Amino acid sequence: MKRIAFAIFFALATTATFAQGPAVSQQQATAAQAGSKSLEQRADEITAGMAKHLRLTPDQTQKIKAINLKSMQDAEEAKIKFQKDPRKIVKQMDVISQSRLSLIKDVLTPLQFQQYQQRREEKMGVPREAQTNPSSRQESTLNQESY
Repeated sequence: MKRIAFAIFFALATTATFAQGPAVSQQQATAAQAGSKSLEQRADEITAGMAKHLRLTPDQTQKIKAINLKSMQDAEEAKIKFQKDPRKIVKQMDVISQSRLSLIKDVLTPLQFQQYQQRREEKMGVPREAQTNPSSRQESTLNQESY
């Protein structure tokens, strides 16, 4: 009786294991594809999102793409160069981020940069009260009152 119960249990466990097997490999394949995007493809995607949300001109789009690609290349180089020292990676990433922000600010109009900053802070999870643009908070409360 124990042998029969063990055989049934083993058969069910084996079936369940095989049923889950391909799903795991599909997840790994999907993750590998996401990680295999080139820097240029990722820069294109970021630039396309910015062009859409900020209504960039073709000239601005070209400049922003170059900035995005350069900062991503610099970030990859920093990861490789400082892979033994995480603190240096963080410092270098901050420098890259600040220089990217400065270059983007030079390309965008003041209104576009304001919109960019607001969207960036929302994506980063900055609470509305702590965001850098107080005038947008006032406008949004005025808009809420009009409803």
